Amino acid sequence: MKQTNWAVVLLLWFAGILAAAQFGKISLVLTEMALAYDLSEATMSLAISCLSVVGILLGAVAGILVAGFGARPIILIALIVGAALSVLQSFLLPFPVLLGTRLIEGASHLALVVAAPTLMLQLSRPKDQSTIMGLWGTFFGLSFAVTAWILPSLIGIGGLPFVFIMHGAALMVLAVLLWALLPVTPRNRFDIKWVKEHVQLYSDARVVAPALGFFWHTLIFVALLTFLPDLISDRPWVAAALPLVSLAGTFTAGVLARFIPADRIVAVAMGLTIILMPFCQILPVALLAFFVIGLQPGGSFASVPYFNHSPAAIARANGAIAQLGNLGTASGTPLFALAIAYGGLTAVIVTTALICLIGLVCVLWIGFRAKRLGWA
Repeated sequence: MKQTNWAVVLLLWFAGILAAAQFGKISLVLTEMALAYDLSEATMSLAISCLSVVGILLGAVAGILVAGFGARPIILIALIVGAALSVLQSFLLPFPVLLGTRLIEGASHLALVVAAPTLMLQLSRPKDQSTIMGLWGTFFGLSFAVTAWILPSLIGIGGLPFVFIMHGAALMVLAVLLWALLPVTPRNRFDIKWVKEHVQLYSDARVVAPALGFFWHTLIFVALLTFLPDLISDRPWVAAALPLVSLAGTFTAGVLARFIPADRIVAVAMGLTIILMPFCQILPVALLAFFVIGLQPGGSFASVPYFNHSPAAIARANGAIAQLGNLGTASGTPLFALAIAYGGLTAVIVTTALICLIGLVCVLWIGFRAKRLGWA
């Protein structure tokens, strides 16, 4: 039995952290960026949403490309292109040009979040795969926490341009390391037909099951992190504690998936979220709720190797996760902003509960269909 290549697995996880920083390096300094460009924050936020647009349009296709070309060249090209674009952005380009670079950067981001977990599974023994996917599921939240912590120091050293330069340098260093360490991955014949691929992907319950669970999580997660802390407490540590607690839940789900079916973890987490959210004004309950919410992405990522065993099926499942995850992230914050405008905290609780209820039904339904099909 092959042994898990933990050194390369951890480097690929770090690639995910740097990929998430492609969002954080602008969203976490949005005010400073708006001032630098003399634009409103609403207009400047287009530079953030560009990345999600690419994921929504091309997430499913990315899975086919990874399966076709192999994960190694996709990861290396994505890292090098991402590094070059980040350095280019350090010149504070004219806004339309910046948006163009962000669209290309969105393709780099998408390639990394599809190819990296696919290769992580290929380099691990079956016993470790659920734990590794639990680890992978922490990349987005951890990246935002670390980025928020180091950004003030980077800006203090060299202003906004230094933030982009350091991000580009980190991507390039990682590309050099992985160039030397990544194994050659097999290529497969493929034929990309955008409509046909979406029909085939979303007709296969085994491939789409992890993504469908993940979608409902992304619809609530970023929105709750954005709005809930100010609605339930005036303590500044709450905003930092909630995402950290959710990270603990995400990794815990990966460990639990060694013993419990991964889709069941997602379903139970959604049910518990419905129960806990009405009491979220009690801070210990809010922290517990975010731990439970964190179980959802961990279980969803662990569902990839649970339902899919072939490299091609795993790549397509990760593509679906990227596509529906970006759709949920892009849709959730405006939805919750509208809810707050009409009903404040009560509307947030009701919206969260309804989304989780729909998600619970979907997860149970798609899991039942996937298990009837067997494993891909």
